[in-house]
Amino acid sequence: MVSWKRNLYVIWATQIISIAGFGFALPFIPYFIQEVGITDTAELNRWVGLVNAIAPVGMGIMAPIWGFLADKYGRKLMIVRAMIAGSVLLFAMSFAQTVQGIFILRMLQGFFCGTVTAAATLVSAGTPKERLSFALGFFSSSTFIGLSLGPLVGGIAAEYLGYRLAFRIGGLLQAGGLIFVLILVRELSHLGSGTESTKNDTPSRKVNFLSLALILGTFFFLRFARMIMPPFVPLHVQNVLGTIDGASAVVGVITSLAALAAATAGITIVRLGDKMNKLTLVSICLFCAMALSFPLFFTGGLYSFTVFYVLAMFAIGSVEPSLQSYFSERTPANRRGRLFGIQTLVACAGWFCAPLASSFVSNTFSISHIFLFASLFIGITFLYSLLARFGISRVSKSSEPAEEKNDSRSAAG
Repeated sequence: MVSWKRNLYVIWATQIISIAGFGFALPFIPYFIQEVGITDTAELNRWVGLVNAIAPVGMGIMAPIWGFLADKYGRKLMIVRAMIAGSVLLFAMSFAQTVQGIFILRMLQGFFCGTVTAAATLVSAGTPKERLSFALGFFSSSTFIGLSLGPLVGGIAAEYLGYRLAFRIGGLLQAGGLIFVLILVRELSHLGSGTESTKNDTPSRKVNFLSLALILGTFFFLRFARMIMPPFVPLHVQNVLGTIDGASAVVGVITSLAALAAATAGITIVRLGDKMNKLTLVSICLFCAMALSFPLFFTGGLYSFTVFYVLAMFAIGSVEPSLQSYFSERTPANRRGRLFGIQTLVACAGWFCAPLASSFVSNTFSISHIFLFASLFIGITFLYSLLARFGISRVSKSSEPAEEKNDSRSAAG
């Protein structure tokens, strides 16, 4: 098997294990916060927003640093670092006795974890540019499959064994994934060494500053739109059921189905990016996500809510890997660690704002209004994607004559 494919499949499997470890417990943090003593509705909504917002702060600060270190010292090392931190901090969270302790540990997770960014950098650096859409789409499915398996089993474990044991099992899963990384993952492109990936180090088309800024803006809006709903789905389920008893299992099923839908999109829809304009594909998927998420505000039961939530997650699940593919094929492989670091920084800014906005909406109106707000913001993201695509097209056309002129001079020389 070709080395880049072997690495892709191994990373895919290890990321499923890693993300399943996080998914085993983190979706149920709103219930864990209640267990440590926060039961007032307004205070609970505020803490759920803060705990979910603090992780991307550390992740955003450190992502460019980890990206630079990945390009300089190796991507595999960054995956190992992230998985060790994930295992230790998940296990430590099981001993938290106060919401402040949960908050601090989530902050540390942001600073030292981030397995997805590290793994995506390794995959993109060793993949031929003509297969980037396939590779990054396939890789992104590992995140969603892990999020599908983790909450499904974790919800049952949390319901019958308790949240603390669920965190410990999640930490052990992280440790298991780490072993596979240490044994099976190979560094294909390190410090510009002669490997397969060096053939593809020259991007087919460079991204200028304006195009870069427009795409990064899309990442910000996308991550904001994606992260508005998930932190408060557990509280919505609890409200519909009228009790916390049994809610963990229900949330596990809903989260798993939504993640499985997003994984399916990553395997199927993203591959269309190898045959059509990736930015056009992004806009189409965002429009579908907006239309499918709008009915969530009006659903009264869990069955109809689950159907539209899963369909919306399917539509939006292909957007980020499509953008990553667009970015990566225009960036030399030996600089993709920096690229993913900057991208993560911007995306984390959107992730940070989303739970805080959700907390404000839930306390000002109601939790169900969060889903209406999410649909409206996905619509804003769709409109921005059209603007970004138009701007990039104009910039590309204006730069073509100069590039052609430079090429003709080089040929004449």
